[in-house]
Amino acid sequence: MKILKSTTVLVLAVLLAAACTSNPKGDEAKVSEAEEVTESEGKDITISNDEASLEFVGTKPTGRHYGNIALSNGTITTKDGQITGGKLVFDINNITITDLQDDKENHDKLVGHLHSPDFFDAANHPTATFEIVSVKPLESADATASTYDSFQDDMKQPAEGEKIMELEDYELDGATHEVTGNLTMRGKTLAITVPAKINVTDDSVEAFTNFSIDRTQWGLMYGDESKAVDKAKDQFIYNNVGVGFNVKADTKTM
Repeated sequence: MKILKSTTVLVLAVLLAAACTSNPKGDEAKVSEAEEVTESEGKDITISNDEASLEFVGTKPTGRHYGNIALSNGTITTKDGQITGGKLVFDINNITITDLQDDKENHDKLVGHLHSPDFFDAANHPTATFEIVSVKPLESADATASTYDSFQDDMKQPAEGEKIMELEDYELDGATHEVTGNLTMRGKTLAITVPAKINVTDDSVEAFTNFSIDRTQWGLMYGDESKAVDKAKDQFIYNNVGVGFNVKADTKTM
């Protein structure tokens, strides 16, 4: 049985780098070959995309940009107060660069570059997906998924000539569960295992996680720092990527 509710989904992140001289902070995802996804039991909650977004900030030593990628569709499955499955699909062709909204020329130029084979290759791979394989409770954890504040709220562009300082630490404290799922980008699927905060009640599902991965494992090779010929000229983007998913779903019947 599927139910469509007044659902708020905030999916935080793709941090395409960190700051001046260091990679992003955060819990490092365990990455392995894609795992088999079995049919999950329970109630399927259809995630509304009306209030859904994926936030990201891309950073290199000389600047940064941040924005949103829209959720195309999603489902979370629950049973007996636990998440048993789910799948989130993101629309790579629906990217907004928040800090360039008042500069249409450069906004469209950057979005076009993100759509190109240099990054997501949207013509051939128009979506990115995360499909849950398993969700395991952790011991001695506070089983409450508290509000996840957007890092963009305090994000400011550096002044001309100013060195970029490190982004705020986005490590996840007080994880209640360990989530394994298949992450697909550019047609490449790998399993990742990450910590998460999850709280399931009769009325709602709340969950969020943040972690770091190496973007080049999924074929996003542009500006690969490991192949930068002259790092002194800052001609690269850091390979580590911070990722966060934040889901708040109202499951009350209307």
